[in-house]
Amino acid sequence: MKKIFTMIVALVAFASHTMALDYEPEEGLSTQIFLGFNTSKIKNFNGYDGKVGGVAGVKFQYMLPKAHGTYINAGLDWTQKGAKIKNIFVLDTDFKATDKYNLQYFEIPIHVGFQYNISSSLGFFGEVGPYFAVGVAGKHKFAIDGDGQGARDQEWDYKVFKKNDKATIENPYFQRWDAGLGFRIGAEYNQRYSLALGCDWGLTDMYRNKYRDKIADELSLNIPKIKNFNFAMTLGYRF
Repeated sequence: MKKIFTMIVALVAFASHTMALDYEPEEGLSTQIFLGFNTSKIKNFNGYDGKVGGVAGVKFQYMLPKAHGTYINAGLDWTQKGAKIKNIFVLDTDFKATDKYNLQYFEIPIHVGFQYNISSSLGFFGEVGPYFAVGVAGKHKFAIDGDGQGARDQEWDYKVFKKNDKATIENPYFQRWDAGLGFRIGAEYNQRYSLALGCDWGLTDMYRNKYRDKIADELSLNIPKIKNFNFAMTLGYRF
């Protein structure tokens, strides 16, 4: 059984190598624009749910010469991230509220990938690498879902990337810089149109050190590190 399995693996590898030689991607530099949506979450963040947002950007890909489909790419993305909780009961009222973090970043992903073409018009690819990001806009909004002035007095809306000495455990603020690891898989048609699925795992703590120290001093409380997580689906067009 082991010998049969080894033989099958060898035959698949040989067939893949042969097809790759027949339909290798065109070498050189190309530009791609893409647009899509994502669902994001802040890990370890008090049970907040995911939030749907948008993503768009441009990437520059260099298909390495004589590398049988291996490439490197880098780009500039705009992406929405964050988290939310719905149907929270407002203290001392019968009203419910929505608590939402809406974060917007510019990201620079740098990936290494491989593209395998099964025909002259259809290929599949996968890539992995780090990303570096800066937060350009971010809001924390607590909004009442019903009517009632007394309840609405408890609403708030503030910028989470701006330093704030009045921050509390309920109203944190975040550092602008983020970095992590991402990967993409997808298909390309006619060397122009692509559909891709991808995930980004943030590796940096989103809290500012000043905020973490403030909470530790005032409440004697150690708060967990929180990190971005993002899943995206995009459509692309290559020039």
